[in-house]
Amino acid sequence: MRKLYMKLAQAYFLSATIILMVLSFVLLATALWEVFATFLAGSPVDALLSSISLLVIGFAVVETAKFIAEEELLRKRELRSSTESRRSLTKFVTIVVIAASLEALVMVFQANREGLELVLYPAGLLAAAMFALLCLGAYQWMSSRIRPNPMEEPVRDESN
Repeated sequence: MRKLYMKLAQAYFLSATIILMVLSFVLLATALWEVFATFLAGSPVDALLSSISLLVIGFAVVETAKFIAEEELLRKRELRSSTESRRSLTKFVTIVVIAASLEALVMVFQANREGLELVLYPAGLLAAAMFALLCLGAYQWMSSRIRPNPMEEPVRDESN
């Protein structure tokens, strides 16, 4: 039963990774189409800001797919060290913070063009992203104080 579960889980993670990558390319194509169509209509700045927003979302989707592939498909380890778990969590939260910050920045520029009353949502999103970044820093600081378990093997950085 365990082997069946592992095979099903791997199939799911592989399918999810492929679907996320395909969707990110659809977002890329949509962003390019939107820029092209809106340039013809005569509103290039709005098209660029909207396309940047789509590209930022696509970036987050690609990074999430990469994270799933690295964590669940490429590293076929069942038991992970606490150091490796912290590194994975840090990587994922970093993806979220970067995507939210970029999206908030684009939305601030859009709000500047459309009306400053629309700036509350982007400001809230940026505040939430910065709060997540502060929480990640606190998590890293607190977790760096924990002594590694001598039974865990050291983790090598395989990303380089």
